[in-house]
Amino acid sequence: MVAVPTACPFCSCGCGFYLLAKEGQLVGVAPSETHPVSEGRLCARGWSAHEAALWGDRLRQPLLQRNGKQESVSWDEALDHVVGRLKELMNAGKPVGVLGSSRATNEENYLAGRLARAGLQTNNVDFSYHPICRPLLAGLEEVGGKHAPSIRLNDIASSQVILLTEGNLAETHPRAASSVLKALEKGAHLITVGYRKTQMARLASLHLQTTPENEGEVINGLLAAILDLRLQDRTSVPIGYDALRRDLETVKRTEEVRQAAEWIARAERAAFLIAPSCGPGDQSRKDAAAFAKLAAITGHLDKPASGLLPLLARSNVRGACDMGVVPDRLPGYDPLDDARSRQRVQDLWGKTLPSAPGLSAESLLQSVSGLIVVADDPPSVVPMGQRAMAAMERIEFLVVLDAFITPTARIAHALLPIASFAETEGTLTNMEGRVQRLRVVTDPPGEARTGWQVLAELCGRFTASYSSASDVLREIGQAAPGYAGMEQRMSEDGWGGALLKDFDRAKFLVHPAGATGRASLTSVEYPHLLAREGAFDWGHDPLVSFSPTLRRDYQSERKLFPNGFVEIGKGDADALKLSGGRQARLTSVHGEAMVPVLVRTDLKPGLLVVPYAFRDRVSNVLGTDGVTAVKVERV
Repeated sequence: MVAVPTACPFCSCGCGFYLLAKEGQLVGVAPSETHPVSEGRLCARGWSAHEAALWGDRLRQPLLQRNGKQESVSWDEALDHVVGRLKELMNAGKPVGVLGSSRATNEENYLAGRLARAGLQTNNVDFSYHPICRPLLAGLEEVGGKHAPSIRLNDIASSQVILLTEGNLAETHPRAASSVLKALEKGAHLITVGYRKTQMARLASLHLQTTPENEGEVINGLLAAILDLRLQDRTSVPIGYDALRRDLETVKRTEEVRQAAEWIARAERAAFLIAPSCGPGDQSRKDAAAFAKLAAITGHLDKPASGLLPLLARSNVRGACDMGVVPDRLPGYDPLDDARSRQRVQDLWGKTLPSAPGLSAESLLQSVSGLIVVADDPPSVVPMGQRAMAAMERIEFLVVLDAFITPTARIAHALLPIASFAETEGTLTNMEGRVQRLRVVTDPPGEARTGWQVLAELCGRFTASYSSASDVLREIGQAAPGYAGMEQRMSEDGWGGALLKDFDRAKFLVHPAGATGRASLTSVEYPHLLAREGAFDWGHDPLVSFSPTLRRDYQSERKLFPNGFVEIGKGDADALKLSGGRQARLTSVHGEAMVPVLVRTDLKPGLLVVPYAFRDRVSNVLGTDGVTAVKVERV
């Protein structure tokens, strides 16, 4: 039996473990006591990481769609056909694009971006999770000049105060939840902000319950209360302090908010953990910016072992951003219009790059004639849900690179089989900026090839070719300076990991809050709010859906609620005479839907929540929004 160290492919905590193989076949997982993130502990997903690669519905040979059927062809024929069709579309003036993935490696995402920009001459490049995390990253960048974290997972355990906005940290980021529990054992104060009392909220010293309309108001209330305390050293207060104070004068400060503010302001070490939210309009970005201002104004962004950590869902969200797999950013997450960065990449690639920003993931799915999808199933990830599948079915030429037979793979015109995380080499970047290696444990099935190799061959037909994943990583270091020398730096660590050097401190720009009041979404006609909860559906992720152990909970939920459900507070349910499982009619300005209700005791009056996995059940009601006003009627 062999044991090969590698990185977990699930959430972005970046745990490490050994994949076990016997006679060339995966047989299990073993933890490592010395891994700097997981420290010998694994969640249920980590313990089952080998299952999907072993038992999943795998792609084994290249396929081309002919006469309505996908037929097996050789690699050369498949690649030639893909390049030929894409060139035909480009010559005809039709838009094409590429979707990378937060499930793909840095090397795969980098090559996907290069293929789009240097080969297909378009900035129509994005990844499916980006519409969810983009407002969060933009809000953090607005204050700190970058979206990078300023605290490590292990630092959380020594925090005296933790401010957490979340969906359900124990489920979404178990390793981060473990650090929070360690801090609580040492007497830390945990302050949670959210719609409901999750597992972490039940352990909190204070739970500040919100709705989609007032989450920003709560954060601004904390800001205002901290400014009231006058505990800051005014010589180090960021630019904009006075204007911010004036803007927040009328913001409500409850006793709970004042207590939380005092804990945060007096703490020597504090952790600020924030997950993407679904606020109305541009509210998610504003809420994230307010959260970052709170960390900055209290000085915790400048203190060792204190700071802010964005809670990103999938394993390589940070890496996908860093590789420039977004429509308005270059490798290194530098703005597309930054002249120096643009010239650096053009000199490296030997190509003049298109200057106009490309289409976002959801717009790209609905607008291009040719699309390459790398290691992803967009309908299971993007907020628009199954409307993405309908859009992709209209795409003239769809190319999919994946290890698994997903719904997207089934409709592809060209299907290129690639290795799973257990069968490839490359790197992943976790949410704290730790770059870690994936190592080959077993061979991919059939004729499947590593993803970086397939993308390198496609790039070679347009621009340049590569002989190894290490070649790609070295070039990444030239395109994204934070990754310079990464291969050597990783070799110096026993686990082959290295932290990005992005923690240098600049002046934080704390802009005025602007108008803090906002018009209510609700009205007499539509007196309730319906919000989409969460930012990812693990149940439809191939690494879960093809794992016998992990898929059981999601299968059980869908058996109990085959038509989905929305959650409603007990007071509202009683007023409407709705019992659990009873159908309700939800109506908004967008349309209506009939859906069963699940009654909860921990939701504020007037708020209904639909789990991310069931967002398609109310898509007619939500429209393109994450939250909308609705009328609820008993059927």
